[in-house]
Amino acid sequence: MTDATPVAAAVEPRPKRYSRWRAGTLASVYVLVGLHIAHWKIAGRTLAPLELHEVMVTLELGIVTAGFLFMLLAFGSAAIFGRFFCSWGCHILALEDLCAWLLAKVGLRPRPVRSRMLLFVPPAALFYMFVWPQIERVIAGRPLPRLSIETDASGWASFVTTDFWRNLPPVGVTLFTFAVCGFLIVYVLGSRSFCRYACPYGVVFGLADRVAPGRLVALEGCTGCGTCTATCQSDIPVHQELAAYGTVMSSSCMKDLDCLSVCPSEAIGYAFTRPSLFRRRKVAGAPGRSYDFTLLEDAGMAAAYLVAFFVFRGLYGLVPFLLSLAIGGLFAYAAALAWRLLRRESVRAGRAQLELAGRLTRAGALVATILLLMGVLLAHSGFIRAHEWLGRRAFARVVAGPSSPALVRSAIGHLEHVERWGLARTPGIDRNLADLHFAAGEPRAAVPYLQRVVARAAGDTDARLHLARALSDAGRGREAVAEAERARAAAAALEPERAALVRAAANALLGGLRAAGGDAAGAVAAYEDVLRDRPADAAAQRALGELLAQGGRYEEAAAHFAAALETEPDSAAAQYNLAVLLAGLGREGEAIERYRVAARLRPADPETWNNLGFLLARRGEPVEAEACFRRAIGLRPAFAHPHFNLGRLLLELGREDEARPELLRAAELDPRYAEVLGESG
Repeated sequence: MTDATPVAAAVEPRPKRYSRWRAGTLASVYVLVGLHIAHWKIAGRTLAPLELHEVMVTLELGIVTAGFLFMLLAFGSAAIFGRFFCSWGCHILALEDLCAWLLAKVGLRPRPVRSRMLLFVPPAALFYMFVWPQIERVIAGRPLPRLSIETDASGWASFVTTDFWRNLPPVGVTLFTFAVCGFLIVYVLGSRSFCRYACPYGVVFGLADRVAPGRLVALEGCTGCGTCTATCQSDIPVHQELAAYGTVMSSSCMKDLDCLSVCPSEAIGYAFTRPSLFRRRKVAGAPGRSYDFTLLEDAGMAAAYLVAFFVFRGLYGLVPFLLSLAIGGLFAYAAALAWRLLRRESVRAGRAQLELAGRLTRAGALVATILLLMGVLLAHSGFIRAHEWLGRRAFARVVAGPSSPALVRSAIGHLEHVERWGLARTPGIDRNLADLHFAAGEPRAAVPYLQRVVARAAGDTDARLHLARALSDAGRGREAVAEAERARAAAAALEPERAALVRAAANALLGGLRAAGGDAAGAVAAYEDVLRDRPADAAAQRALGELLAQGGRYEEAAAHFAAALETEPDSAAAQYNLAVLLAGLGREGEAIERYRVAARLRPADPETWNNLGFLLARRGEPVEAEACFRRAIGLRPAFAHPHFNLGRLLLELGREDEARPELLRAAELDPRYAEVLGESG
């Protein structure tokens, strides 16, 4: 019957202990997870999560992670001994089996649903997760990553980390994922249906199982009673495969050993034999494969699955990838069931009669109501998803470059629909709406969104600084000062370099707010604090220079403007202000040079040309001075001061006929010059 020659003594008589051992092993998995989390909470650092998803980090970034090494170990064991990891070490399968056990306790044994379409989901998910990113890399011409060991300093630690939850969804979403993937899907689609119809890692372990020599084999004495098949929770025709091949060929076999435990003839054993990959599958008496749906129904299920998957994946920024796979399977089955209720006279689902002679039974009415609610949920979620996608796309275009007011309003409209009608708050949407309202010139409208952000994350210093700016722009200076001070205080908990940046930004805000509120001394102190953290901050240097100049501290003010120009020499405003200060300090030669630079940087500024002309005239350079005055008048004909200065210069040059019209024009534009002319006769 088989080419394996297992030793009879290797199989204990009626080894019912296997199921107890497996239950204990699976329970220990959760105990170890709990201890892992507890160690992280107590010590602040712990082993990086042994999460299979971290394989993607290694493939994309080249960072060797504990999860990647764990996956290699599990794959290697499956390639030798078979898929023991799935049934003895997977926490999701533990939940599935727990659900099946609980349902059996109340007399419910969900019938496995067999669909051609759903069988394609795990390999498609595997391709999307691990293969497609590499194809994109090749198309984009990006090189393969180099393997490396990293720490938290690089953003993603390989082995020891302070961020245990880095690749996991929030606790509530995790529990909901366990409920759907471990319980609901079992009740609807049958035992271990998540493993069969959703899990991409199961494909990897299934491939490893095909080359594994460790297998379940047939011993002498099999009566073909089918007890093993009835017990198998993986929906494998065990007795048929043993009879046809002498071993269980299916790569869905997870080696839970339940069939060994229940075989009344003790005719099943575990041994090393020829892997299934090297056996012929088509032999006489080989078991066939049957499905519950027609090709047309399977096609409809495929369409429903794709719609549900893309609607729910990442919905509200919460639904993780594996959960969306399970949800897609549930909606695909719901679509097939709804189709049958509409098209057939008699419909059964598992052991329940839903429709008989064209009339819904009580159970059918309940199921129909659930299907209707699922349809409403799908439609609502699709509505939210569409607005979220359109809003995010418009937001990206706004951030990327110049945008029209219409585009900004469009982004706000879409994201406000998500915020108003969504069943949960989407992470990041409040921040996006705040940014968009700033772009639309509506700081008041940005305030409530940012207040929600800081309410959820009190330590988010960026959000607090953004809120302080919004409150300032909205004219709520006192509240803005309070938020800036909170941000500055929160910087104490950050890394030194990051803390310095946050303190500098907070103090810069405080400087502006205090200056606007008339607290010049407080503003000066705030800007001095900025420069302690960032000595080369040109904006703080300029602001401090202006405040000191207003207080009559001209030498200090000039020093700060000069320091600002060391960082930003092309700042026309700083060049102009420094020139004004130098002129007031009697350093006219230096002032002229600064005015010349300012005029070159900002040639359309009439005040720069007027002031430059005034100093040139005082230094005895009338030709260039006259040119400067005329340049200022040409830029702003209604500017009285250069008219007056030009008139005075022309009088000094003896060109009275030319001077008079300029002086009269100055008096016409500014009554103060009329008084000056009247006094001078």
